Amino acid sequence: MRRRKFTRRGSYIVEAVIVVPVFIAAVLMLISIIPAAAVCENIVFSSADELRLEMFKSAFRKNPAALPANAAYRIRAENPKLRFYQIRGFRYLYREEGIEDLIRMDFRAVIKEENPFDFYSSVIFDGSLAGRAFTGKLHRETPGRGTEERQIVYIFPEWGKRYHRKQCTYVQSNCRLVYLSQKTKKKYMPCKLCEARSAQIGTPVFCFTDSGRAYHTADCRTVDKYYTEMEKADALEKGYTPCEKCGGG
Repeated sequence: MRRRKFTRRGSYIVEAVIVVPVFIAAVLMLISIIPAAAVCENIVFSSADELRLEMFKSAFRKNPAALPANAAYRIRAENPKLRFYQIRGFRYLYREEGIEDLIRMDFRAVIKEENPFDFYSSVIFDGSLAGRAFTGKLHRETPGRGTEERQIVYIFPEWGKRYHRKQCTYVQSNCRLVYLSQKTKKKYMPCKLCEARSAQIGTPVFCFTDSGRAYHTADCRTVDKYYTEMEKADALEKGYTPCEKCGGG
């Protein structure tokens, strides 16, 4: 019988014939998955952006249908490879675990991504987003907190570490931080010194609620000290102490 000689070169060729196609297939599969992952990332970003916008707009109007419609239109327009997109659950300004004004949106997307082997040609992506709408209300009930400290006090964020009563002369003589709305525009006139007329809805503005008739922007020379309100428990946690003049309530 003849002996057959096997060389290392021959074994390398056999291994290459087996391994290289598998490696190429894996690389092609990875390359085909990357665009699908990019679409998923875009869906999350667009959904979160539309949710954030609705959280802001809810302070000035209530429109439960706006968010699902706007999100679906934007996501379909931005992602041509999207085969299917559906809002599977939506709750608007609801209350849960002591937190109110919540907005939640659940969605499902099916992404079409062709590849040479027809593996994972459809990617199913489920997502859920939730946030608390800005409605001008304070969070009165923090989970785990008792009711004994739920008292509103007034503080100056950039001036002093005291909290005050609403009737305190320090509060009465200074301006209040508010966010510009149609209600504010009806009640106050824009300040001519700082050209507050150009401020957009939602912009932080300042009003002398007891004596003033105009709203001002932050760079107005009339804005020296301003106050805002918070719960007494939060003020104590942040290191504020009672006003020596009014007792802080």
